[in-house]
Amino acid sequence: MLDWLYANAGPIVRRRLVLDFAIPISNRESAKLLKSVLAAVEVRRWLDNLGGTAIHGSKDTDAENAMAKLVEYGLRAGTLEFDRKMLPYTELDNPAADAFLIAAGFASVQNLANRFHERLEKLLYTANQGNYNLYLSPQETVAVPKAWHGKRIYRPEFDVDSLPSCYDFYSLAHWPSTAALERRKIEDVVAYISHPSFQNTGGGYLWNRDRNTCHSAGRVWLACLNPERIILFLELASRFESARRSLWFKNALSNLERYRTEKGTYRFASELLKEKRNSYYIYQGAHMGLGENRRNRNWIEIESPFRMLNIQRLMNLSSD
Repeated sequence: MLDWLYANAGPIVRRRLVLDFAIPISNRESAKLLKSVLAAVEVRRWLDNLGGTAIHGSKDTDAENAMAKLVEYGLRAGTLEFDRKMLPYTELDNPAADAFLIAAGFASVQNLANRFHERLEKLLYTANQGNYNLYLSPQETVAVPKAWHGKRIYRPEFDVDSLPSCYDFYSLAHWPSTAALERRKIEDVVAYISHPSFQNTGGGYLWNRDRNTCHSAGRVWLACLNPERIILFLELASRFESARRSLWFKNALSNLERYRTEKGTYRFASELLKEKRNSYYIYQGAHMGLGENRRNRNWIEIESPFRMLNIQRLMNLSSD
């Protein structure tokens, strides 16, 4: 299957096969492949979308989506043009930017590493508490403005910085840790994330008592498996033993097996691999395309098995 994919896919999938599956090619062929990726129209568009001041948002020009997309396309630290675009974001303190900078291979940048470790300790504190009683009781919300009566209101101790977000999950999955203690800390946080009580939470609102108003902090912001981002989150969760043991992971993986063809390959429903402009990559899983021409009928025959093989690879890699 890997050989077939390399022979039939476009340059982006071939680049990912070399990076992720260690398909052996010569240095000359590797350089030629990277040149082809950088010349692709969509890669040029996403590179051009970087450089602005907007980071968090649903627009293609918001950096979080452009960064994520370029990581999906196989660009990594060490590519000069990519580095020039990405390195300025390491100077900022933005969780959305940090997540994709880590995935792109910039974890060795000291201030980025410092922010990751500070965040890990905060998440570990939450995980060690083992508290899934996230919401105020109805009796405790009597002073909430009427517009939010009957809504889920987070307890004050669970502010937006205390609960693991989808950006945290992405960062944890891509952090290149080799230290046993650090790996244990990360697994402990993922064990908290993987618990059914966290995965089944419905999201809610943050109550700003000083301003007497509430702000949305929906479930999509949390590190929960939502149907629209199933492929993305299985690729993240597959790296962790605690996640792989969970029922939600097993059920989601089983659901993907329904798309196995008689040939032994996969043909996912197109909405699982959607590519939609001006939509969130991480909230909506809206940028899962890998550069295949979607006017050709075989695009899904290439991208589906690649995604499934990648999930299986990550499961095997992290269980060694």
